[in-house]
Amino acid sequence: MPTANQIQTIEDETDKRRDAVAAALMVRTGVASAEVRASMASNPYRGDSLMDLARASLDRAGWDHRGRDKMEIVGAAFTQATSDFPILLENAMHKTLQAAYAIAADTWRRFCAVGAVSDFRDHPRYRLAALQNLQPVNELGEFVNGTIPDSERARVRIGTKGLIITLSRQAIINDDAGAFMGLSAQLGRSAARTIENDVYSILLLNSGLGPVLDDGYTLFHANHGNIGTSAALSQDSVDADRVLMTQQKEPGSGDYLALQPSVLLVPAGLRAKAIEVNGAEFNELATKPAGDRRPNSVRGLYADIVDSPRLTGTRRYSFANPVEAPVLEVAFLDGNEEPVLERETGFSVDGTRFKVRHDFGVSAVDYRGVVSNAGA
Repeated sequence: MPTANQIQTIEDETDKRRDAVAAALMVRTGVASAEVRASMASNPYRGDSLMDLARASLDRAGWDHRGRDKMEIVGAAFTQATSDFPILLENAMHKTLQAAYAIAADTWRRFCAVGAVSDFRDHPRYRLAALQNLQPVNELGEFVNGTIPDSERARVRIGTKGLIITLSRQAIINDDAGAFMGLSAQLGRSAARTIENDVYSILLLNSGLGPVLDDGYTLFHANHGNIGTSAALSQDSVDADRVLMTQQKEPGSGDYLALQPSVLLVPAGLRAKAIEVNGAEFNELATKPAGDRRPNSVRGLYADIVDSPRLTGTRRYSFANPVEAPVLEVAFLDGNEEPVLERETGFSVDGTRFKVRHDFGVSAVDYRGVVSNAGA
């Protein structure tokens, strides 16, 4: 028994009803998880049609639907102030959208940083220059006063992308649950695919040299020291790219950052070769004297190998760990990484409209954590 100082949170009956209806609809349309499917034996709404749900909502609202035709019943289920029918549909679609978004295959999280912003204005991202090295203390025990160096600044900005779909009265009457639930799953996959596409689009700007940064140069530029000498993917060329990355320096102080590649991003056609180069135990015999079985010096250099059909040709990208040296940042409004579903019952539309909205942006924030090689 709870004591006087304990607080018990009990699930509201309305919440239970909405979750049960959502589960029943998700099972009917084949988008439910195994856990949800297993719970259907005790679900009172299993097998209910959309018209059944509309009538049940009107019953709960105290609206007598006896003698009414189907179009009138569905219209009332959408418009009666106390009817929860639109909320039931919105809840089911929202759960389906979120589930589809969560399981959508994407690659950007493996080499991009994730950020949050509070509004749609430009937001600075600072890279602080390194402090000078510690200085000797003189005979009097006096310490040298250090100066705080200037920092470099990049900017991130987000925008809004979305779509609207309409659920008509006819779809309800026809019990076309698969149509609108399937559309919500597609919206979830579309939201995930949009971010993926935007990341690669910004990376491929200017013929693969990336966007122009605040310093006036493209992300990959000779002045940034992050373009490797063009060479086919091999142990030697990978090591040359690695050496190039280690030579990046702190802004201001000019001290070496000593970054190391962690993620190799390649076109889908180079994945097999990338795995071979990164995983081979010995050096490549084709480029070494016969019988030379020295260890592969770049074995395991990359913790992750990412390939994408959005990349073509032979250009590859070696990224440092995005936590250590972020290059591309995907920022979300208030840190909300999932798309949002909103509902509107329109006067000019015979049904209700659902809008999916996603507030995010992709920005390049630094050049030091990546090396690009055009390959051969």
